[in-house]
This record gives sequence, C-alpha cells and structure tokens, in this order.
Amino acid sequence: MLRILAVLVVLIGIVALGFLYWQAKSTPDFIEVGTLNIDGKAEIIDVTEDGNLLVYSNPDGKSIGVVDLSIAVAPRLLGSVEVPGEPTSVVVSPDGQWALATVYAHKPVKGEAAPDQRLPGLLAVINLQDPTAPELVSLIGIGHHPDSLALSTSGEELVAIIGIENEAVWVKDDVVTAKPDGDSVDVSEPGLVQILKLNPNAPYSWSVTGLPLSPDLLRNALMLAEDDPQPEFVALSPGRHMAAVSLQENNGIVLIDLATPEITSAFSVGSVLNRPADLRADNVVEFSQQYPGDASGQPLAGTRFPDAIAFSPNGQYLLSADEGDARLTGGRGFSIWSLTGELVWSDDGQTEQQAAAAGFYPDGESDKRGIEIEGIAAGRFGSRDFAFAASEKGSFLAIYDISNAYAPEFVQILSTGSKPESVKAIPARNLVAVGAEGSGNISIYQYVPAQE
Repeated sequence: MLRILAVLVVLIGIVALGFLYWQAKSTPDFIEVGTLNIDGKAEIIDVTEDGNLLVYSNPDGKSIGVVDLSIAVAPRLLGSVEVPGEPTSVVVSPDGQWALATVYAHKPVKGEAAPDQRLPGLLAVINLQDPTAPELVSLIGIGHHPDSLALSTSGEELVAIIGIENEAVWVKDDVVTAKPDGDSVDVSEPGLVQILKLNPNAPYSWSVTGLPLSPDLLRNALMLAEDDPQPEFVALSPGRHMAAVSLQENNGIVLIDLATPEITSAFSVGSVLNRPADLRADNVVEFSQQYPGDASGQPLAGTRFPDAIAFSPNGQYLLSADEGDARLTGGRGFSIWSLTGELVWSDDGQTEQQAAAAGFYPDGESDKRGIEIEGIAAGRFGSRDFAFAASEKGSFLAIYDISNAYAPEFVQILSTGSKPESVKAIPARNLVAVGAEGSGNISIYQYVPAQE
C-alpha cells in the first residue's frame, strides 16, 4: 500500500511539473499593452533609440504626428505638423530632436492632367525639440515621387537614404487614367535612390547624391523591367554602413554601400515554390490547393514582389515581405535572404495556415494575394532574435523566432488594427509598435519572456 502511495505521489509530482512546464511554455512572448487612435491614418512609423518617442505619417491629414511612448500602456499624442502634400514616409533622429519626412507634393489625380514628372518631391525637415509643437523648418527638393526613406548619421550630419519610386503614371487623352491595356503611355521618369546629407542645425545647407538604377544593373540581376526600377522600401543595416532597397514591381533588392556611396549588388527574389494554399474566395478555408501551381494561368503567379524589407539583428540576412503586386502573385508570407541573394528560408505557407488556425485568415482574398504580408521588422529581445510580419489583409502580426535564420520557429499571432502598414521593433523598451492604415491606430506590444 505504501509503495502504491509512493508511486502515486511521484506520478502526481510528474503531472504537476508537466503542468507547470506547459504553463510556462504557453505564456505568450508578446502581449498588447496599449493603443492610440489617430484622426486619419497611422501609415509609416519610426521610434527614437530609447523608445520613448514615436513619429507617424498621416497621408489623410497631410501631416506628421508625434507620440509619447514613455508609458507604453498609455501612448499619448503630443502634437502634429502639416506638410505640403502626401507624406509617404517618416524617420526620427536617434536623439529625437529631428524628423525627416518624404512628401509626394505633385501627385497625379485620375481624370486630371498629369503634372510634369520633373516637378520635385520634398523632404520635410521637422524640429522636434518641443514635441508638443513640432515645427516644419525647411523643405528640400528631391525626386518627383519619393516613397520610403531610412536615416543614418555621420557626425553632426543626418544622412537620408530615399527611394524615389516614380510610380507609373498612365495618360490617355491628356488625362491620368487607370492603367489600361493596349496603347496608353507611362509618362513617369525612371526611379532612383538619393542620398541626402544635411546638418539639421543649418537645414538650408545640404547635398544630394543620386544613384541611378541602370538598365544593365537590373537586366544582369534578372529583374522584370530594366527601364523602370520602381524603388519601394529602404532598410538600414544595424551597423548603419549599408542600406537595402526593395524594387517591388521589379521583384528584386539592391544593396548600397553608404560610405562610398554606391550600389554594390542587386538580385532578383524570384518566385515561391509550391505550397498548400486556399485559392477560392468561397467562405470555406481549406488549404487543399497548390500555389502557385494551381494559379499557372495568372502571369507571374507566385512572383514575390517584395514590399518592406528588414535586416536581421546581426545584419547578416535580409527579410522580405512578399506582398505581391497583381492578382495571384506574391509569396503569401515572407522570406529570408543572404546578403548575396541566396534564399535562406521561406515560410512555405506556414503563416497563412497559422492565421487560419487563429481565425485571422481573410478568405475573401484567397483568389488574390492571400494575407499580403506588407510590413516586416526584426529585433533582438533578450537572447532571441525575432521577425515581425504584418498582414495587410489579415490584420495581424505574425511573430517568428529567427535566432537560427535557416530554421525559424513560429511563436504567435497577434491582432492589430485594420490594414497594418508598418511595424517597428523597439528592443530598448522590450516593445513592438504597429501602425494601421485602415483603422488609424497605433498598437503597442510588450515582450514577456516565457519562463524556461
């Protein structure tokens, strides 16, 4: 009898330990702790190095907003400043004293005469020394249609790396029209990358270097349109000596040495291999088809067309948000690349399946581009490296442990605002921030390490 009791005690102990272990392992790594609703859109966000100040672009309000993040559970709008056009991106200096915003100042309007594509876009220089009253101190002419920018520093200088997209503008009968089939003409200039240096204390003293993306470069990299580069998103390496730029509609990435500055390499990101997918918008979610094999009738089916990109925390890899462009294109997930363009890892449809299991899969987008990962970021929290992938159509944030870039592990999925556009890792505060274009809110998540 005593022996039986002893065995029972041991078994109960094992079960109890197993339960405690399950509890520890089931503890979420990230939890939502705060949100801030914006009057308009919270499209692109950036955060100071200490994680206490956040800036965002609001294209609806044609403004740049400033948010106090010092209390993560209660983010607070401090102030905003208008800019003369649609802000397409914004960055903040490491010390929080300055913000730079790219502005599409002469945006074509359907049905109206197309503006001269040589008219400049603008770089807005904004003084944040009083963040409750941000001040637009100067406007610098740059390429016509800027899209994304990143910020590095060199002594007292700020160094802006700007992707000038010059998105296609189609004209028929002397007015801007939707992209037609047949004989209409794209009147846009070729895109390029610009490196602009300025001392913010003397904002009218600046220099700019243009880095054209030549047809030979794009052709040799096996990209899709050698005469139309289409720069989309700019990412900065952790060491801040290298930048990467995605060419979304060209399906490639270029790397830039900022010390020179010059383009050092370019590579195509190709198409995804077959993976299980739901390709029918029929209110039934089942991954019984193969993508892109079962979509072979669609031109360029499975072509990744990367939007946002990010360096891994150690700077050795690049992550691409494989959003797509036309119907039934895109990777329906994200990928990891070496800096020489070799594919290190692809999610092979795992993110879509995890989204379905969590109730976030957007079935109405099944016959288009699925979850459309648009935003991507990476950061080191404790001893672990994480990737954060924001789904525009699923309105969620997928988190992976990428400590081993060749074998990432899925961690969790979190709800975001509608149509998240950008995501920012803030390791200094154990936080992650997401800006949602659809619902106009900024969500704040906190890292809560699971007990091991």
